[in-house]
Amino acid sequence: MNPNASALQKNMLFRNKTEQEITSILAKINPTVRSYSRNEQIVREGEPADRMGIVITGIVEVQKMYSTGKVVTVSRFSTGSTFGEAVIFSKTNVYPATVIAAESVSILMFTKKELLALFALDTEIMALFMQNMSERLILLNQRIEILSLGTLRQRIAHFLIKEMKQQKTERIRIPFNKRVWAEHLNSARPSLSRELCYMRDQGWIVFDDNTVNILLVGELEGLLQ
Repeated sequence: MNPNASALQKNMLFRNKTEQEITSILAKINPTVRSYSRNEQIVREGEPADRMGIVITGIVEVQKMYSTGKVVTVSRFSTGSTFGEAVIFSKTNVYPATVIAAESVSILMFTKKELLALFALDTEIMALFMQNMSERLILLNQRIEILSLGTLRQRIAHFLIKEMKQQKTERIRIPFNKRVWAEHLNSARPSLSRELCYMRDQGWIVFDDNTVNILLVGELEGLLQ
């Protein structure tokens, strides 16, 4: 199966390439495109991290599974997103989490050898890969910062203020559903709902299914002082 070049233009490695350039580069490396059904495992936590994936179609979830049976969704990736790049060159070289298909997906898979060949063909792609790794590290530090805050209310306030600044609007679109948002804040969904209702009742915010409108930024900032 040939990869969809237009979908790959959404990926951080190929965003500056034309469809023709992408097709030409991949023809020299010949990576594999694989299809997965809904809920099928793409990579399993603990197995050798011998490949990096780019989502061509569909949505995948990165999940952390605990010995108690609890499963936490760490993140969700859609068309153009990359997974596995943070560990494919690591010394431990195993996947730290499980990646599953949240719906039917197709994934472009690069082995380490194919990825190195890609970098040798195009140094701009290699530079974009390194830039992406730096941005991932920044996001990880932000996640640690959120989890270090004392209360769930503070974590919600921190998240909303950060998203307000990034989206440049006080009407924020939440990039995932309530369950994933709660897991992102290291909380349960009912606890998140209670805190959002408290903030609404205080007149700080109003919200619906996937948007939050901040009415009193100063009150949220005050929680973090």
